[in-house]
Amino acid sequence: MISHPDGDGQGRSAQGERADVGGARQSPPPARAPRTFDRRSLLRYGLIGAGGVAVTALGGFAVARSQEPGLAPTTPGATPSESGARAGTRFPVRISDTGRGFVDGEGRTFVYLADTAWNAPSRMRREEFETLATARRDTGYTALQMSVLDFSPQADNAYGHAPFTGTGKLDSPATSPDGDDYWGHIDGCLQTCRDLGLVACLVPSWYGGWGDAWRGHVSERRARAYAAFLADRYGHLDHVWWLLGGDNEPDATEQSDRGVPGGLDRGPRVAATIAMGRALQEGASVPQLMSYHTARGETAEQHFGGEDWYTISAAYSGAYPAVEVAAEYARETVRPVVLWEAYYAERESEPVLDRRAVRAQAYHALLAGAAGFAYGHSAVWPVREGWEDALTHDSAQDIGTLASLLARHGDAELTPVAADAKAAGLLPDGYGEPDSDDAVSAATLPDGRGALAYFGQPRRTVRLDTTAVHPSAGFEIRWADPGSGEELLVSSGTSGTDVTVAWPPGWSDAVLILRR
Repeated sequence: MISHPDGDGQGRSAQGERADVGGARQSPPPARAPRTFDRRSLLRYGLIGAGGVAVTALGGFAVARSQEPGLAPTTPGATPSESGARAGTRFPVRISDTGRGFVDGEGRTFVYLADTAWNAPSRMRREEFETLATARRDTGYTALQMSVLDFSPQADNAYGHAPFTGTGKLDSPATSPDGDDYWGHIDGCLQTCRDLGLVACLVPSWYGGWGDAWRGHVSERRARAYAAFLADRYGHLDHVWWLLGGDNEPDATEQSDRGVPGGLDRGPRVAATIAMGRALQEGASVPQLMSYHTARGETAEQHFGGEDWYTISAAYSGAYPAVEVAAEYARETVRPVVLWEAYYAERESEPVLDRRAVRAQAYHALLAGAAGFAYGHSAVWPVREGWEDALTHDSAQDIGTLASLLARHGDAELTPVAADAKAAGLLPDGYGEPDSDDAVSAATLPDGRGALAYFGQPRRTVRLDTTAVHPSAGFEIRWADPGSGEELLVSSGTSGTDVTVAWPPGWSDAVLILRR
């Protein structure tokens, strides 16, 4: 949880440079070369038939066994060519026909994979922002989550420009005729996102985990005026989404308002948030998706579930997000679910997650029904020293590996097994203990085409019932390593109610893939 704004990068001044404006009207960027992953020269694996005939792999290890009578041994074939993270997104991204996910302007499945670069627009110069955005695009991310305003209401941006004529005056933006101002820089950052094919998901005014940041300044009148300004300036951009609030409940609780500075209103912000959302929606000339980022473990449904602007259900959990995601997915009102924030890589306070645990959050969220996930690094969101090196952190690369895996095997909207009673039988031994490393999250592809299951810790063997995915089809079975992108072929044409697959030696976590 982000509780208090960090002061790094505040109050810097430099000769301003005018940002280009109107980038959203340009043509989308050309498709980029697929991302590939280095592979180690490891053994390939076969099956052991019920009759006792052993088929050993190249390294001499038996990997899987089927108790289905008459199953012939198989010889692993060549692994498929690895497609990289998706080529540039074609805007606009909209909600899919099922209401559960997203598709881009060409109707392709779009997985929202964001970096929480909250303070990047205010604390980075234009060239620094381009470095961040390009690195994220090249790794396979599809979005940046950012606060339009610095977390500190007193802070100028990296060029020494203030957003308003006075501290907290959201109804009085400070603009200059030549565009050399705070908003001209925001224009440039949004153009960079558009040119790189990234969704720009914007928090208008961060409320703060304990009610700090902008919460005390957001009255209903100011919220409406500020949102009208934002809609007038950015309501034509088809790559912009809005995320209201910011790690904070909108009603007045001890946590949500205790950090509001003395002299400012500590009351609820439900009405002000609704006014902001409605003004953003009414002033936009193109559809722009919208949600609310509430406190960890809380839901925004009770406050905004009936609002037309609330188009994406919000999830925010601890280290094991499947339960919260599944609860939002199961709501009567069908919307895509996005996990808007997770525990960061390189946290300095408990809980400190290792690399495996950081990426496990993404796999559990997406296979439990989320249409999107937001990664974060503790040096990137506040733009601290070392942020540029953090762009290539192992955990950041793991999200790129996930993007590539989904592009190869999750090329259609996934359905969590918890939402399909028959598919839930895919793993006869169950799905582990929720909210623990032992938990397993799984999802199926449409029309019985396959399934993916993420295991957060090693097992000796895994039993499968392929008939839970399709009653008679044979499946190719693979393991994928979330840490390297490597895939190991187990078998081809496999079916049965009791297929046993051995765990890949030395892997800390793994994704099991079935494809027809």
